[in-house]
This record gives sequence, C-alpha cells and structure tokens, in this order.
Amino acid sequence: MRRLTLLALLALISACAAPTDVGVSQEKLSHPGPWDIPADTLAIGDTQDVDYTGAGPWVGSSGCGGSLLGGTAELRDWLGAAFPQITHIGGYSCRHINGDSSRMSVHATGRAMDIFIPLHSGDADNDLGDPVANWLIEHSEEIGIQLVIWDRWTWGPHRTPGEKERAYGGAHPHHDHLHVELSTEAAALGTPWFSGPRTLPGRDCETLPADGGVLEETSDCFAAYGPATYWRSEATGHGGSMLWTNAFESDEPSNWARWHVHVGEPGEYRVEIYAEAARSAHRAARYTVRHASVDEPLELDLSGAGGWVELGVFHFSGDGAEHVSVYDHSRVPVGADPHIPADAVRLTRTDRVEAMGPRATPVEAVFYEAPRIEGGDPRLDDDPMLPPGRDEGLSGGCAVSRDGSDPGALFLLMLGLWLGRRLATRGVRAP
Repeated sequence: MRRLTLLALLALISACAAPTDVGVSQEKLSHPGPWDIPADTLAIGDTQDVDYTGAGPWVGSSGCGGSLLGGTAELRDWLGAAFPQITHIGGYSCRHINGDSSRMSVHATGRAMDIFIPLHSGDADNDLGDPVANWLIEHSEEIGIQLVIWDRWTWGPHRTPGEKERAYGGAHPHHDHLHVELSTEAAALGTPWFSGPRTLPGRDCETLPADGGVLEETSDCFAAYGPATYWRSEATGHGGSMLWTNAFESDEPSNWARWHVHVGEPGEYRVEIYAEAARSAHRAARYTVRHASVDEPLELDLSGAGGWVELGVFHFSGDGAEHVSVYDHSRVPVGADPHIPADAVRLTRTDRVEAMGPRATPVEAVFYEAPRIEGGDPRLDDDPMLPPGRDEGLSGGCAVSRDGSDPGALFLLMLGLWLGRRLATRGVRAP
C-alpha cells in the first residue's frame, strides 16, 4: 500500500492546473511471487521465540473448544480496528485439518483466526496484506503469535533463527487471508501485550492528557485513505492546514479518514470536529466513533457549519482501538460542491451530556467497517502442511478519472472538471 508524502505529491502535480492533491492515500498493489518478508522484519523475527502447540488428534466435536478464547477474540477486535484494510476476520470452527482427518484444526481450539484481505486482480494484495503479516512477526513474542500463513508463505517463531520462514504447501494458497495462530498463553490473555500499552502499527500516536486535547490531520494519529485525486489540501482550517473531499452518492466509501484516539484516562469525552465554513457543505456527512469496543455510526449536517461541531459525548476506555472516522459516501443526493472536511478532532473530558451546537445524529448502520464473523472458513486448509526448508497511483498527478485512468491532456482535464460540476449526483463524482 503506497502512502505518498505531500512533498513528493506536490512535485508530481506541479505542472497541473487542478487544485493541490493530497498524497496520503492507500492504493492497492500486488506483486509476483509469494509474501516477501523484508530483511529488517526477518531480523526482528529472528529474536522472537514462541513455543508451538498444536491442537492434537481429531476426536470429533466433543474435543472442540466451543468458541474463540479470550486472547484470540481481543486480538481479533484490535487488529480489525488498527488495520482498516481488513475486510473481516473469521475465528472458531469445530473441524479437523482439511486433508488430514486424524488431526484437529487449531481453529477448533479457539486459538486461530483468518484475517481476510481484498484481492487485487485475483492475486494477493501485498500492499494491503504484507503490513499486517509483518507487524505480527515483529510483535510475535510480545503477543504470543505461534504461526502466520500468508500468500503461499509461512513464518513461525518456534523455528531456528534464519530458518523461520518457509514456503507453504497446503491446498489453499492463502492469497485472500492470513491464517494466524496464538499460543496457549496468549489465548488465555497471559502475554505482555494484553496488559501493557499498545502502539498503533507504524505510528507514534500521541496519548491525550486526562482532560482531552486536539488531534490534527498532520499528527501521527491521523491517516487518510483512498485515491489521492479526490483529496485536497489547503493552508487554512484549524492549525493552518486541512484536507477536504467531496461526498458522492454510493453504498460504500471511496475516500475516508481516521483519527486514532489514545486517551490518557478512561472517561466521558465530548468529541468535536473542526469545520472550515468554505469546505463544509454536505448535509449528510457520515462519521463513526469507536469507543469502548462500540461503533457509533453518525450523520452530520455540515451545511453552514463553521468552527467546532459536536459529534456527541462518549465513554472512551483507552483500549488502544478507539478512533473517529469520516467517510465520503452519501445516502442522499449530494448536490453541488458537497464538501467534507478532514481537519482537527477535539476531545474534552466532561461529566455533562448537553450539546454545544450542531450535533450528529445516530444512524442505523456501521459504515465501511466490515462485519467481524465467527468461524474459520471450513473450505480452507489453514494448518501447517509445510514442506522443508495495476498500481492505481496518481499517473503524474494530473486529473485521474474515477477508474484510475489518466486522460493525459489539459483539455481533458478541464473538460472533466466542467462535467464533474454538473454531474455531482447519483454515482458520478468530481475530483
């Protein structure tokens, strides 16, 4: 997954007449061959040591555990919140190993999960899946990860240093999901990860003071996703900078952003977003506040909004998986210039619940967040049968169409912008 820096992006678009595109994006990409573990990740992995415990012989359903164990369930929920590219996570399944009816699957013990990643042109999407797999390697001993299978490759901390990775020889290539197993200690919540502070993958996200604070879009707690063509940056807004995009009528988001929230002390916090009046116009902007393992989907009328706008008051537990997210898809026709800001988020510790101005209202569905399902897919061969030993980028930074193609000419750029302003309705979206 490519995350272009703003400096690199500005260089790319310096010859274009369009507004500045923002280079905080996630683009899908696959590469030939299996999971290629980076050398620095392998070096960290060689320092990790976790004993491998199998599931034992298959004795029928009487030998199954009945559900996910506590550590597996807690890690599943945290990974789902920490890695937005995960579509869903399966877990418990009472069955034997596919291809070997004499051995029980680790899924049947409640110590394994299947982490599903979207395919890219039928292949494993390594830009989406590799960061998850690599992070699990680098934290395997702290968490208690005893095996990872992903994209025709495996890694196990119980193996000899320098020989911990191997090709995977099972029937299913594991190109659409990671198979992850926990040790017995981890599944019982007994490893350090379950009691210590949890750092978000790849970020040094700040912890807010007990009274709350402000999270800017420039902080390490913030990430923006989707085609960079549809993000804009301006030297205005809270703190002198902001991002914004346009809503479009759709059942699923294209561009969206997330502020990870680490509170210094559990409690009730008022959550507000900063709305620059000139870039806050959509009347049904979608937000989700995840707090204390609960997702609160909200809808906010931004028309005429300016300054701090309240989403509500929520209890934050400090569990390391909490966040505020905004999405660009709309359930109603969007009209002209349906701007949505992605600027600052403010949390204020409070014991009162009254609103402080325009406020979001609850809606029925959780948007974008994929369902967390119970049960490993019984068709998948997930246990260790181990033998030995179109980049959709910026196309130069000029106007990129909804399908990622590049018109390649200023005339088409201007024509597209003109048409976009007139077709900013049902299923058609201007950059």
